[in-house]
Amino acid sequence: MNQKKDKKLDKKDLTLLRMLDANARLHISTIAQQLGLTENAVRYRIERLKIRGYFRGYSLRLSATHFGKNIQVVFSVNVRPDSLASSLKKLAHYHEFTKVYRCSGEYSIVCIGFFNDNEHLEEFLNKKMLVEIPVTDWAEHIVLKRYKNDEFNIKMI
Repeated sequence: MNQKKDKKLDKKDLTLLRMLDANARLHISTIAQQLGLTENAVRYRIERLKIRGYFRGYSLRLSATHFGKNIQVVFSVNVRPDSLASSLKKLAHYHEFTKVYRCSGEYSIVCIGFFNDNEHLEEFLNKKMLVEIPVTDWAEHIVLKRYKNDEFNIKMI
């Protein structure tokens, strides 16, 4: 079989991914019935899609507020150019951050983190980030309300 053609998704694969994206806990039997396939065929397709890298596994989405993390903050950060790689590694190890990105534009780093309250945020900045990282410029943006908080999903294609 042509390897390039083999990597394309057919309609059943796309439907399968949409179903799992909406509810990764769906039973194989439910998926099989809706796709008109056997349970073994669904298992095979799921394994094939995993191997090809279409999805990286299943995850649990936790509620930050239930763990006392009441403030979400987006940080835009610039550091000394000679310390960019080491700063990214250090920022990625801070448990307060859930995402750390190397970016182009006005700021070279964007981090997203969760904090208990304003005091926790201030302590993190003054005793950790601004002390341990050679920050040259930064801005923080407290998230007031989330309107969309998706990861990449099948609806985007």
